[in-house]
Amino acid sequence: MRHVIGLDVGGTTMKGAVLDETGRILARGSRETRLHNNLPLLIERMADLIEELQKSVHVTVEAVGVGFPGPFDGANGISIHSPNLSLRQVDVRTPLAAAVRLPLAFENDLRTATLGEAVFGAGKGVSHMTFIPIGTGIGMGNIIEGQLLHGAFGLSGELGHITVPGNTAVCNCGKIGCVETVASAAGIVRLAKEGLQRAMEEIPEEAQMLPLVQMAGGDLERLTAQDVAVAVLKSDPIAAETWKEVCEITGWAVSLIVNLFNPQMVVIGGGVSEAGNLLLDPVRRSVKRHVMKAGHENTRIVRAALGPDAGMLGAGVLALRADIWSGESVARLVE
Repeated sequence: MRHVIGLDVGGTTMKGAVLDETGRILARGSRETRLHNNLPLLIERMADLIEELQKSVHVTVEAVGVGFPGPFDGANGISIHSPNLSLRQVDVRTPLAAAVRLPLAFENDLRTATLGEAVFGAGKGVSHMTFIPIGTGIGMGNIIEGQLLHGAFGLSGELGHITVPGNTAVCNCGKIGCVETVASAAGIVRLAKEGLQRAMEEIPEEAQMLPLVQMAGGDLERLTAQDVAVAVLKSDPIAAETWKEVCEITGWAVSLIVNLFNPQMVVIGGGVSEAGNLLLDPVRRSVKRHVMKAGHENTRIVRAALGPDAGMLGAGVLALRADIWSGESVARLVE
């Protein structure tokens, strides 16, 4: 049995695990990564976590896979731009290889999560799969004929930054009307707060009785996307209207992907997917309204299976399935 380490590096925390070739996790660990343009300290923490994981198991670890935030040149181990870590055009492979002395494989964190779901999660056995994590933002990873899609410059998957016709909300990317200004955790909260503010101006007494207002303790800044989902179940009209718009736009965005790539399966992940069928059922209906009918009847839309472990497990897949000595991917990562 082969054993590797999968490392999922985030802007606030990095998580790591020792896993075997079946995806079974033998040990876990984590480190804080709240760093600003400090590659040496980041490498030190990554190396410390890898060492800790190695020592915690009685197996030989043969390689390490790393999922790194932001656009990443996996073949050369270079972070093109990681806004959350304030890094740009930096070599991560060379200093980490010197510190841990193990073969390394790298990829962007969204694509490692895509691999995790494709190999060990909801998409196991599927050769054409799209993974869409919906959290603070919304992204996309694609498996096509068993291969992970990167794009010419490693930037494929920016589903969240497609412009929605008629949407005038300003996105963090600087554009107007991006999908993720609506179909994301942040978008859900924005829409709900706007609806509540209008209600408080027009019908203040009734607004104070709404479940959303009561859940937030009167402080709208405390609202979360989860609060909105719960309020939908409590028949809050503003939450229901918000949720309807979010699911409609999410389904519209998914229909674009289905029309373009014709996947066997679309896997919805991220924190918002914890709403389960409250999200998936209306999204499926929206997709059905927007997608080209012929040829897409068999595409399944399902919830992700691995939750927050997808990135770690996908990083492990990199180490298990990639040509880690040269940094070049094998022909097929998904069998």
